[in-house]
Amino acid sequence: MKYEFKYIVHNSLQDQLRDLILPYLDYDPFAASSPGNEYTVRSIYFDTKDFDYYFEKIDGFKVRKKIRIRGYNKRVGNDNVFMEIKRKLKEPIEKDRAMMSYEVMRRLMNGEGAASYGPGKDDHGINGAGKFLFHVYRNNLKPVVLVIYDREAYQEKFDNRVRITIDKNLRCIAYPGLDDLYSDKNAIPALKDRFIFEVKFFDHFPGWLRPITGKLGLLRTSASKYVMCIDAHNLTDTSRKAEMFKLKHWSGL
Repeated sequence: MKYEFKYIVHNSLQDQLRDLILPYLDYDPFAASSPGNEYTVRSIYFDTKDFDYYFEKIDGFKVRKKIRIRGYNKRVGNDNVFMEIKRKLKEPIEKDRAMMSYEVMRRLMNGEGAASYGPGKDDHGINGAGKFLFHVYRNNLKPVVLVIYDREAYQEKFDNRVRITIDKNLRCIAYPGLDDLYSDKNAIPALKDRFIFEVKFFDHFPGWLRPITGKLGLLRTSASKYVMCIDAHNLTDTSRKAEMFKLKHWSGL
């Protein structure tokens, strides 16, 4: 089982935190190959018209899930994207993740099924995407917010299963279409003057990190980027919902 500990940290501590953790870390392979050793994460989150997944988080449900389509950086061609179901089971985290091209994702979301993979291609990918599509169609889920942030990603030198990320410049777009995945147009900030520090590990929290979090006074907290972005747009306000539900995104993907 995988665990995630999160901290919301003021930007003024970013350089000091980075200097303290870097002796124990290497860049993860994707960050190492990216300009400036960081990349942009883009996720379209799906929810019901009553924002059931949002309120499960707000109400402190111990077992809950998030449904999202994730891409990275800017679109340069037929990039790979991921259909993801992220489950929280009290403390541990589980994730189902199906990788496919952007165009295949669009065709799957338009209901083309295995034909989305093109003539002569096997349909092995539909098995991974099928779980995602099952939730979307069973619960009539729609895209409610595009969450965007810039990520520094590291892995521990002696245990590459330990991942540490610094997620900066959290911003978001309300009620995106699938074609908005790589867009920043009309994005608004969702976390002013702060960033999210995440520690992802199996079995044991890294011992070398405890003195660092103590020195900087970092306290573990809830830090759902999805919730922050929903709140930034005030999407659960009743009058706001009534207005936005009239948009075309709620009559089709």
